[in-house]
Amino acid sequence: MITHYRIRALFLALCVFAVLAPMTAFAQSSAPAALLGSFPQPGFITSAGQTSDAAIVKVLANTRLKLGFSYEISAKPQALSGFKTLVLVLGASNKGLGAAGLSLDQEMDRVKAIIAQAQKESMKIIAMHTGGTARRGEASNKIIELCVPVSNIVIVVKGGNTDGFFTDLCTKVGVPLVEVSSITEAGNVLKSLMVLK
Repeated sequence: MITHYRIRALFLALCVFAVLAPMTAFAQSSAPAALLGSFPQPGFITSAGQTSDAAIVKVLANTRLKLGFSYEISAKPQALSGFKTLVLVLGASNKGLGAAGLSLDQEMDRVKAIIAQAQKESMKIIAMHTGGTARRGEASNKIIELCVPVSNIVIVVKGGNTDGFFTDLCTKVGVPLVEVSSITEAGNVLKSLMVLK
């Protein structure tokens, strides 16, 4: 027999689900079917924040996955000429910024110029965050907030999204979010998105 209290409990549970469901609407463990194999070659990888994770993504993409991406950690806009897909590896690194002789503001300006050039050339943009909590913080969040809204898809290793920052932002701007457990899985998602030669 269904009591009045059970009905109320069921109603409350449904309300909670209705509130939480939109927050995770864009989070999944694989790329949406409509995006699979839709990112054209050639591809170009650069950092957004001077994170060394960009070099790790480059090695993963080219050595293990044989995708043949070009790479430049501090690429200027003109470097994108002739490319069709841009991979932005997100994460502010004080060490990386220092090595490049850039302040965070200067790096933000570089990334804005890169994005503007990519849009001018009708490139598709993939944002990746693979550095976990080590690449999160106020500076990284500024970079992430700059890049995510202009991306076609975001790939994040779970350790970098424990606070739901990517989930909330991607839901707000309507960008698909793929959350994976490791950088290897992030590479597999990246490969699944590309038009393979």
